[in-house]
Amino acid sequence: MLWISLICFILFAVLLFSYDSGWASSIDQVMLDAFDTSSFFTHFSVLGSQTVLGSGAVLLIVFLFWKRNIAGITAVLMGVGVGNLLNKALKEWVARERPPFPHGEDGFSFVSGHAMIGLVFYLLVAYFLFLHVKRTKLFYAAALLLALLAGTSRIAGHAHYATDVVAGWLLGGGIFLLLVFFLNRRFYHQPKQKTIV
Repeated sequence: MLWISLICFILFAVLLFSYDSGWASSIDQVMLDAFDTSSFFTHFSVLGSQTVLGSGAVLLIVFLFWKRNIAGITAVLMGVGVGNLLNKALKEWVARERPPFPHGEDGFSFVSGHAMIGLVFYLLVAYFLFLHVKRTKLFYAAALLLALLAGTSRIAGHAHYATDVVAGWLLGGGIFLLLVFFLNRRFYHQPKQKTIV
């Protein structure tokens, strides 16, 4: 799991330092041309909004408090809270302008918060539902689908370039796997507890 997290971070670094290169710009243009702003996918942007993710994180923390899972609460605060601060800092540091379309968005483009924080949040929900509710990997399938739709909606709405979104998924995936590594190995103290991912 740690190796997969490292690979995600390395691939993210590749995009971070080459998002404005020829090959990346070509991919971005192709993806923007592939979507019309009235696309069906634009309706899923709400899945990665600060309102949905913030409210969801609060509900998840309440659930974990009820389950007395302090390590889990810490993971949510780190993944969603600190992750959001990291996302904003990256946007300011990279200062990439958004696509030149009337999308009504403020701020910079790289990396997509919908993709990054959305993936971290939905996968954490799946992780804790697996542990505390029912041991089924369908939670992970649903989480990946929601994160995929949230990120794709940003390309479809021309609010982000494809490289912004892919970078968000890679960074979010790396953060999630890192959090789960520590939850499984260090913080989650339940004997004979089966771990996942």
